Amino acid sequence: MGKIVDTKETIITTNEGLKLVRRVTTVLMPNGRYRYPVDYYDATPGPVRVSKEELDRIRIPIYKQLI
Repeated sequence: MGKIVDTKETIITTNEGLKLVRRVTTVLMPNGRYRYPVDYYDATPGPVRVSKEELDRIRIPIYKQLI
């Protein structure tokens, strides 16, 4: 497991006008090299309702679904 060294967040706007946060994390691995995993998330407050069809579309079949 690596050690998190730094995290940079940038707000981007998609073509549809949706604002997303792009997070780049700098991770120092045990072998001395760095990794830079990138993830995107929606920072709007409050819960998001996801339909049954959307849950089936985004789920990974080999994992047990908890929700």
